Amino acid sequence: ITPVTDHNNVLFDTDHFLVAKFLKPRRWDIVVFRFPEDPSIYHVKRVVGLPGEEIIIKDGQIMVNNKILIPPDAIRGIKYSSQFSWKTTDIWGSPDRPAKLAYDEYFVLGDFSEQSEDSRFWQHGAPGHNSFAVPESYLDGVVTHIYYPLSRLRTFR
Repeated sequence: ITPVTDHNNVLFDTDHFLVAKFLKPRRWDIVVFRFPEDPSIYHVKRVVGLPGEEIIIKDGQIMVNNKILIPPDAIRGIKYSSQFSWKTTDIWGSPDRPAKLAYDEYFVLGDFSEQSEDSRFWQHGAPGHNSFAVPESYLDGVVTHIYYPLSRLRTFR
């Protein structure tokens, strides 16, 4: 897994950011959502899978409906893992366990792949939804700006 060297397009714990609740998430957007396993907890991750798609992560690349995705230049250095030495079972989105999203579900990944608690690892989903999916009703909004600290001021969308 390649470490992120351009930190301009990722969020850190200390960042303060603006969230637009009226925007519909697009692929590669950073979103705020309620954690499907415990809706009282909010998470922030990057959208890679859209409703109705099948997601497979192989050799550090994301495949959607058997086509390799090309990330935007700003995040092209991020590689996502589908195999972990510490994980004994297949993860969601691996070639042996594809993630097939329903019409109202999203697949999200963290930018720091080896350390992220994201769609690949979830065991229990929201009622009536796949365990790996963020239901549309759990989305709180799309991150549009970092406004603090000032040294990280930037616009995403």
